[in-house]
Amino acid sequence: MKFPFISRQFHFFLLFAVALCLPSPYVSAESQIPPAPDKALSVKMLRFGQQSYERGKYLDAKEYFRKAIQADPTFTIAWRYYDLATLFALAGKVEKNADLIAPDVSPRQEAGRGKSAPTTPSPPRAAPAKKKTFVIEQDEGC
Repeated sequence: MKFPFISRQFHFFLLFAVALCLPSPYVSAESQIPPAPDKALSVKMLRFGQQSYERGKYLDAKEYFRKAIQADPTFTIAWRYYDLATLFALAGKVEKNADLIAPDVSPRQEAGRGKSAPTTPSPPRAAPAKKKTFVIEQDEGC
């Protein structure tokens, strides 16, 4: 004699019990303990970064400082050097291409170049004024 209804209940109960026994992937991800900071690696990467920084190789130094921070995220000296190296690397890029900050031509002028827009004459330049020389008449004895 078959009891299909009981069989279905049993299978449901068995599936429910197995689901309770297996940990959820979300629970295991939340309960993972972050790795312990590797202070030796962090100090080593900081030293390499400082050497590159002193040589003016700011992009290389930035990478070393990033590795030092990854090894120990609480290492404040590495964070400070990383920030400085980032700023100096950016300054180096701007030095090579000054148009990044102050372009020679404004975007309006570039748009007007393609069109035949009427140009307004520039006002005449005044003659350069004589340079006034500063003469000390009385010395206050500072």
